Amino acid sequence: MKNVNFNKLFVHNKIIKKNILYFFIAFILFLIVYLSIGIIKMPANDMKDTIHKGTVLLYRKFLLLPNHYDIVVYNSHYYDESDSTENSIYYFIQRVIGLPGDTILIDSNKVYINSKLEKTEQSFQKNYIIQLTDSLEKFKYIDSSIEEKTIISKKFEYAVSLSQKLYLQLKQDANIIDITHELDNPIIDRNDIFPYEESISWNKHFFGPFYLPKKGDKIILTKNTIKIYYPIIQREEKLSTVHHDTLFINGKKLTEYVFKNSYYFVMGDNRDNAIDSRYIGPIAQKDIVGIVFYKSK
Repeated sequence: MKNVNFNKLFVHNKIIKKNILYFFIAFILFLIVYLSIGIIKMPANDMKDTIHKGTVLLYRKFLLLPNHYDIVVYNSHYYDESDSTENSIYYFIQRVIGLPGDTILIDSNKVYINSKLEKTEQSFQKNYIIQLTDSLEKFKYIDSSIEEKTIISKKFEYAVSLSQKLYLQLKQDANIIDITHELDNPIIDRNDIFPYEESISWNKHFFGPFYLPKKGDKIILTKNTIKIYYPIIQREEKLSTVHHDTLFINGKKLTEYVFKNSYYFVMGDNRDNAIDSRYIGPIAQKDIVGIVFYKSK
């Protein structure tokens, strides 16, 4: 009888050990997944029509060296009184356009990377002015295909946001008299556009050329380079100031500067309505949280 009890106890202990082992393995796997993969909902319409607001995304947290056109999750202290609280951190999800060492130029909303026109997708959105032969409501098939539209004149003109695919379709429509891309005036600067300097007339459709610094890059500090790069230097050097177009760090006058981080240029696929590097400025590599590899349907 004692032998039987001993055997039962032995089997029982073996089962417990197996369960502990399985639990330990499951915990290790959970930890690996937790540290390697993140999940997030698309917080805004910056990537419309590629990714709609509310779409569930998975992103990897390792090997964070994104390539051109990767979609990244990054954090920013960007502050806008209309939708932000100062000193808060917000997550953004946008497409990498420029890598450290690239030069970005935006001309008439066409993006050039190292002088080459970027690869575009038919899902990219832009703002247009369309003029119809009659009220938009009379053309149900057009009205239902356009989500964002505002009437702007009695001549049946509407401000609309369209994907490249829909734009090409509507361009062939006999009920549309004219369809033109809505551009900011190239000679009018925007004080909310990086680098927030009145003398540099950049806006969301005319921007650059702008060189993206790599970690260790050295620039000569001239009147122009200080104006362009001071917002970045200010993030890297808390005790930096500019007086009479001269940079001072910890009270010391500098004639050159070496960058401490590598920087990326990101843009939303909803090109005319995204808060991206044109507003926030280039993104430091250390602020990239992950690279998106899956989206829910």
